[in-house]
Amino acid sequence: MGRTKKPAERSLKSPGPVSPQKETQRPSVPAQKTGSLGRDLLLGLVVCLAFFVLVEAALRVAGYPPHDPSDDPFVGFSSVRPLFTVKDGIASTDPARLSYFNESSFAVKKPVGTFRAFAFGESTTYGQPFDGRIAFPRWLQDLLQASDPGKKFEVINAGGISYASYRIVPLIREALRYEPDVAIICLGHNEFLERRTYAGLFRQGHLVVTARSLLEELNLYRALTKLLVPLVPHRDVATRPVALQSPAFKGDQGSADRTILDSEVNAILDRSAGLDLYHRDEDFTRGVVGHFSHNLRTMIALCRTAGVPVILVQPGCNLKDFSPFKSEHDSRFSVQRKTELDREIHRAADMVRRGDFQGALPELDAAIEKDPLFAETYFWKAKALLALGRHPEARANFVKAKDLDVCPLRSISPIEEQIDRIAAEEKVPFIPFRQFVEEVESRAGDRSGIPGNDTFFDHVHPTIAMHQQLAELIMEKMADLGMASDARRLTRQDRDALYDKALKTFDPGFFATRDLNLAKLLRWAGKKDEAKESLRRAAELMPENPEVHKMLGDYLMDDRNHQAAIEEYRRAVRLSGNERRMRSDLAVVCYKAGLKDEAAGIYEQLLQEEKSTAESHANLAMIYLEQGRNDEALRTLEAGLAKHPHSAALPGPYGLALAMANRVSEAIPWTLKAVEGESGDPKHLYNLAGMYALSGKSEDAIHSLNRAVDKGYANPEKLARDPVFESVRGMQEFDRVLQRIR
Repeated sequence: MGRTKKPAERSLKSPGPVSPQKETQRPSVPAQKTGSLGRDLLLGLVVCLAFFVLVEAALRVAGYPPHDPSDDPFVGFSSVRPLFTVKDGIASTDPARLSYFNESSFAVKKPVGTFRAFAFGESTTYGQPFDGRIAFPRWLQDLLQASDPGKKFEVINAGGISYASYRIVPLIREALRYEPDVAIICLGHNEFLERRTYAGLFRQGHLVVTARSLLEELNLYRALTKLLVPLVPHRDVATRPVALQSPAFKGDQGSADRTILDSEVNAILDRSAGLDLYHRDEDFTRGVVGHFSHNLRTMIALCRTAGVPVILVQPGCNLKDFSPFKSEHDSRFSVQRKTELDREIHRAADMVRRGDFQGALPELDAAIEKDPLFAETYFWKAKALLALGRHPEARANFVKAKDLDVCPLRSISPIEEQIDRIAAEEKVPFIPFRQFVEEVESRAGDRSGIPGNDTFFDHVHPTIAMHQQLAELIMEKMADLGMASDARRLTRQDRDALYDKALKTFDPGFFATRDLNLAKLLRWAGKKDEAKESLRRAAELMPENPEVHKMLGDYLMDDRNHQAAIEEYRRAVRLSGNERRMRSDLAVVCYKAGLKDEAAGIYEQLLQEEKSTAESHANLAMIYLEQGRNDEALRTLEAGLAKHPHSAALPGPYGLALAMANRVSEAIPWTLKAVEGESGDPKHLYNLAGMYALSGKSEDAIHSLNRAVDKGYANPEKLARDPVFESVRGMQEFDRVLQRIR
C-alpha cells in the first residue's frame, strides 16, 4: 500500500487574519451568474447525451458492428470443428466425432414438404446408456411420421456425450444453416464436467461486471472496442517459442480473460486423479451458473435471429436412489474431527440400512449440525424420512444432498431455476419434464413423487419408457404450436404398438450395451460398487468386448493384482485392434504396476503417431523425470505444449521439470497456471510451495502448503523430510501445517 500523503505544511510566515475591510472589498458573484453557469452545464450535458443517443441510434440502424449473440465472454476453444461434413449435398456426422455423437445424415437443401427438427443436448439427448435408437428424438420422429404419413419428418439427434451449454452454442449456430423448423434444447447436467476459471471476472467486482455487461449491449461501445483494441499494444504469448513462453494468466489482457478449452471435451473425471480434483468452490459455482444463463439466452437469441422457434426441455434426475458422487467436510476441520464425523455418519447410515429410521434421525441431525455442508448426511436423512412417510421433508433433503454434491453431475437447483426463469422471461415453449417425472413417480412405487430407479437408469439418464413419454410431451407441444396438426390422432394403443414394434428389432446384444455403458459411467464417476453388477451382466453377454476386459483390469488393479490386471488390459488392446486409447490405458496400468520401462515404450510409440495426446506427453515426461532424464522430459513437454498449448495436463509437469532443472523462477508461473487450471489437485500446490521455499519466499510457501492441505494433501512423512522445504522447516507455521495433516 502506498503511504498516506501528509498535508502541505504551512509557511513559517503567516499571512495573518484577513481584515474586515479587505473582506468587504472582494468582488461578489451575482446570483444570476451562478444560476446561468448551472444551466450551461445542464445544457452541455443534455447536448452530449443527445449526441451519443443519435450516434447509438445511427449505428443500430446501420447494423454496425454486427452483434454476434454466440460470442462467449467466458470461454474460447483451441479450434471449433463442424459436427457435420458435407459431400454430394449430404451432411453427415463427422466420423472423428462419433465418440460423442450419434451418426446422422440428411440433405443439405431441405426437400420440399419436409419438417426438420434438431434436438440439442447432453447424453440424455444422445440416448445413454444406449444410443440414439432409444432416445426421445428417435421416438419423436416415429410418432410424428405415424401421425402424418403423407409428410416427411426429420428429427436430427445433436446430443453430445459430456457436452455442456458452452459447447452446444456452436452446434446450434452450425445447425441453423440447415433450415430447421424447430430447435429442441435439453441440458443442465454437464456444466461442472470441465474446469474453467471465472477469476478474471470476479476480480473486477460485481458492479464492474454488471456495468460492463450493460455497456456491451450498446453498439457504440462495441464499435469503439472494435476500432481501438487493435491499436493497443499487447503481448501475444501464444506466438512465442514454447521454451521462452510464460503462461498467459486469465485477466491479464484482451482474450486472456477467457479460458481456452480443447476442441473436444476434456472432462475432469477423465484425468487419473478423477474425483480427487473436485472440491467445494463457491466462486466457481457462481461463475458456472452465470455462464449457463448467458449460454441459454444465447441459444434462444441465435434461433430467434434465424426465425427458428425453440422448445426448451426441463431436465430431470434420480434423487432418491442415487447418493452424492462426492461429499466433503468443511476444509477448516482437522483430520481427527473429519474422521470422527465420518464414523458418526456411517453409524447412522447403517441404522437406516437396518431399518431403524426413527433412531437414525437424531444421529443424522447431530452430524448435520456439526457439519452442514456434508452432502451424504442429507441423503441418509432423506432415506430415513422417506421410509417414515414424511415425503416433503424427504424430498427437501434429497435435493439438499444433490446440491451439496462436490462433484455435481446432476443439475443443481440454481441451474434448474435459471432454466425455469429464462423460459418464462423469454416466453419460450417449455416442457416441464421434471414435474412430469414426479407425477409418474407419485402414481407408482412408494408414491412419494420423488424420482428414482423407476424412471432413471442411473443418476440422470431416463428409462426407455420415459424417453418415449418425453417424445409424446414434445409432440403435444408441437401440436399446440401448430407444427404437428395431426399429432393427436394417435391413440394410446397406436403409440404402444409403435414402441413394441421398434423394440423387437433390437437383439440381446443391444441391451448388453446398456449394462456395459452403465458400468463404465458409474465407475468413471467413482461409483465402483454400483458398477460391478452391471459389469458382471455385460461380461456374460459380451465376453469378447474390449471394454469389458479393460474394466475387469480396473477392478484387478483396485485389488492390487497387478499382473492379472495387465493381462486383461493387453487382451483389451488386442480385441480393440490396437486402439490408441486402449494402449494409453495399458501404459497407465504398467506405470502403476511399476513396469515403467514398458509404460515409457508405449508412450514413445504413441508420440510417434500423428495424433498424440497431451496426457501422453505429460505421462512420458513424468517417467523421464523419475529416471533422471530431465532434458528428455523438457523436450517432450515442450513438444506437447507446441501441439496442445491450452491443455491443463501439461503446465504442472512442465513447471516441475523446469524446477528440477534449477530454473525455479521460470517454473513458478507454469505451476501457478497448473493450480488455476486444476484447482482441485493438491500436488500442484505442494510443488508450488516447494518452489517458493527454494526461492526464499517463506510466507508464500506456507500459504501454498495450507492450501494443499485444504485440497486434501495428507502425507506428513513426505513433507517432513522433503529437502526443498529446508528453509522453512524451523518455522512454527511449518510445524502447524504438519500438525494439521497429522
